[in-house]
Amino acid sequence: MSNDLARLAARIAALERRLTRQNRTSRLAYSSIENGALDVYDEDGSLRAVIGQQPDGTTAVNIVNAPPPPTPSQPTAVPVLGGIAVTWEGTFTDSVAAPLDFARVEIHASALDDFTPGPATLRGTLESPLGGTLTVPAAGPLYVRLLARNTSGTPSAPSAQSGPVGPAPVVAQEVLDGIVTETALAEGAVSRAKLGIGAVGHNELAIGTGNLMPDPSFEGAFTEQLISTSTLWTLTEGNGSPRALRVDGTSGEPTTSGLRIAELPASPGDRFFLAFDHRASADWAGDSLCLSLRWQDTSGTVLGHGSATATPGSDWARATQQVQAPAGTVTAAVWLENVKGHAGTADFDNAEIRTVVGAGMVLAESIGTLELAAESVTAEKVVAKSLTAREIKALSLTGDEIATNTLTARHIAAGSLSASRLAIGTTGNLVGDPSYENGVIAAYLAGKEEFAVEEGGNNSAKCLRITLGADTYRWLQHATSPVLPGDRYWIAADYRTSTDFTGGTIKLYLGFYDETGTRLGSDGVTVAAPNTDGTWQRVSKIVTIPAGASLGNVRVGVDATGDTTATGRVYFDNLECRSLLTTPGAGARAELSPQGLRLYDESGDEAVSLTTGSPNYLTLTNDGTAVATIDQDGNTGVADLSVAGTLTISGDPIETYLSGVARGLVAVGYQTTSVSAASTDYGYVELSFDADTSRVYRVVLDCYADPSVAGGELVLALKDGGANTPTISSTQIQSAFHPMPTAGYRRIRMETIRPGPAFGAGLHRLLVTFHCQNGPSGQTVRLFGGSNHPGLLYIEDVGPYLPETGQYNTGGGTTTSPKKTYTKTYAASWSGSYANRGAYNSYYGNKCLQGYYSSTNGMQASLIGFPSSLATDLSGATIQKAEVYLYFDHWYYNSGGKAVIKAHKHTSRPTTFSSDSEAQTISWGKNVGKWVDITAVFDSTSWRGIALDPNNSDRTYYGRAQGVGQTYPPKLRVTYTK
Repeated sequence: MSNDLARLAARIAALERRLTRQNRTSRLAYSSIENGALDVYDEDGSLRAVIGQQPDGTTAVNIVNAPPPPTPSQPTAVPVLGGIAVTWEGTFTDSVAAPLDFARVEIHASALDDFTPGPATLRGTLESPLGGTLTVPAAGPLYVRLLARNTSGTPSAPSAQSGPVGPAPVVAQEVLDGIVTETALAEGAVSRAKLGIGAVGHNELAIGTGNLMPDPSFEGAFTEQLISTSTLWTLTEGNGSPRALRVDGTSGEPTTSGLRIAELPASPGDRFFLAFDHRASADWAGDSLCLSLRWQDTSGTVLGHGSATATPGSDWARATQQVQAPAGTVTAAVWLENVKGHAGTADFDNAEIRTVVGAGMVLAESIGTLELAAESVTAEKVVAKSLTAREIKALSLTGDEIATNTLTARHIAAGSLSASRLAIGTTGNLVGDPSYENGVIAAYLAGKEEFAVEEGGNNSAKCLRITLGADTYRWLQHATSPVLPGDRYWIAADYRTSTDFTGGTIKLYLGFYDETGTRLGSDGVTVAAPNTDGTWQRVSKIVTIPAGASLGNVRVGVDATGDTTATGRVYFDNLECRSLLTTPGAGARAELSPQGLRLYDESGDEAVSLTTGSPNYLTLTNDGTAVATIDQDGNTGVADLSVAGTLTISGDPIETYLSGVARGLVAVGYQTTSVSAASTDYGYVELSFDADTSRVYRVVLDCYADPSVAGGELVLALKDGGANTPTISSTQIQSAFHPMPTAGYRRIRMETIRPGPAFGAGLHRLLVTFHCQNGPSGQTVRLFGGSNHPGLLYIEDVGPYLPETGQYNTGGGTTTSPKKTYTKTYAASWSGSYANRGAYNSYYGNKCLQGYYSSTNGMQASLIGFPSSLATDLSGATIQKAEVYLYFDHWYYNSGGKAVIKAHKHTSRPTTFSSDSEAQTISWGKNVGKWVDITAVFDSTSWRGIALDPNNSDRTYYGRAQGVGQTYPPKLRVTYTK
């Protein structure tokens, strides 16, 4: 035994020596990382480094999530030739030494005071923690700040700012003879005072070669200095450039706010081209914006103005104009002006002032196409017969440059026109001057009283007017275009009639001719009973070119043949004749037109129709067998259906239907053992659930009771502890009494039906307590259930919450009216849109538009009203819930938009828009109809309808809902108690 103990002691001592040696060696002395990496974490568990193989396959030590480095000290900046020299001394404001993970110090510079360093301001780096100097190129004064970065890329806070410091001036000793050329001189650097008399003549000047506007995009120090003391003029984001000029036009009365930019030399007769980009805020109000030249004589007296003016919109646009200096002009002062503004802001950018060279000053062949502005040479600028073949470049004239009917067969040499020289229908529309705005048709109709081109087109400036003639067919034929037999064309036109129109039919036709000009026939649309309410309508048809036809032209007209009392006028606009893209034959094919897309199957039957103005339907097939269909009414037949988002039925989410029925058990407890109590209240069983204030609950206890002796009664109570542990002292919400005339067990029950609002939303822990009373002394009672006949405590959702409608009828037979809860649906009785949130816009009929699309209708809003029965029903009622159904068939964005719903009190459609100010904003999809809860805004029995009124120019709010008389008109559903 002693030998065994000795050996054991020796072995323990050897293990202790080995453990000591082990602890004295490196923890990783005999370790390696095989095809992996070692992660290093700090005491908070944040990853600080990855040692070994990195995610991209490389091997390195990667430092991550390091704390920000200390802030570098303020740099010094001194002028040098061509820039400024920035020096960092290698110190930090909040540390005595550079951090061990120091990587570099970044040098940032900007012309703006108190700028924030970013990628655009980075000018260079210093890699040494000891500091250094870096030269930053500069054309003007700059402010400088520093940022430190560590090896994980984390930046420090920016240093204190230095500056502004500009480049050092060039002095005579530093300029070698001939080293400064004209391209090395800054704009405006040489003034009249620096030139000797007669030193510069016309041979030394480069006239009209550039933009005379100083700092045209308002990005340099010139503009900053110009507006430095102004409270009205500031800088903002530009149009394709970093900066633009902004003027604040807010004023109590119309006021012209001007900014004098510069003064240019000018002589009588000088011409200048002026241009600038412009836009304004949605609330801008004023006369116009302008870039002007104020012509001045030798004494500075203003002789007049030459201006490019514009009325700005919310999007960037460009204004241009050519102006000429009057007699006596010596100088021209350049001004930007917000004319008679009194609200909002306006922006200017990319201004141009360029000289226009007059006749007699241009050398032969010195001006080519690159020197001419688009459309700058028009017919009236060309002397008669001054252009011959040698002046016209090959292939330079297309159909757009040749007036209708000016070239006929006798003007064209045989074989001189080939396919490469024809540009027929290059925009897709074969109708020349479809909106009657280029003057060709207006000139043709001059002197014809029954025809005229007039102002007021359909979303265009002009339209064609044809006056009816009794028992007369009056028509206008447009230019002829080549066509091929079998080709199909889509023709369309807008029309409207005067309100006194009667006795005529409106015609839109495509006529067919052979090569000799013989008319072969025509096909098109005849409107026998046109709409005469003065609103624009559109007609269209697809026609097929017959055999033998090689030419076609579009004709519009009014036929009153046979009616001697016909009267009125018809207006036409926006004509179209476009080729239908299709494959030949009558079998499987695709057809694409402005109406949409149609696909046909092998038998020639229409399988897919995605069109406007006719039913849309889609059939999906598998080996010729239809497996899914969407018909023209939107009815859909499919096999299995999986919906990842919301399933909506008749505008209601499926949850609405499910919420109208009982949901069954929400909590249950079974009891198979017994609990005894005497005359003191005692707890039996607890059950918890989450209450929803929109539901009603039934709580039931069903178990066995067994008194120890006959007599007395059993008292049951239901206590609610809320979210806390329930006790016998918790709030009692129900009780039950059961007599116990005999000993032995019997089935007993306690029940209550309680609405969710009475419980209150959230967790509720319910406790059943019991005791016996009024029985023999020492009596006890036990509650229990068995394994085959358990006791039950359960909570059941029995349906949605209903307001209480019960009332006392004391004595019976009183005349008190019954109190009920009603849910009624009202179809809209009228609807309409209002342009500029003002007058009713009859163009859209009953359609409901909201938001801003263009200045044509401005900020649009809509009103929707409901029948008088709504007012009758709500009189004396209490509204429990109000819902509206709307179907939005269009939003500006394909992803949908936001409807802004308000309430109004109009009993019929008013002539001007008004509504309540309280609003509810709801996101909506395109081609989505749904019911939405608007109780928050429709909370008074005096409301009679709803308004759509975002009053916001953001295109997210521009949409169109269907109105009365359309497929999915608005509806109102009100739940009320009365």
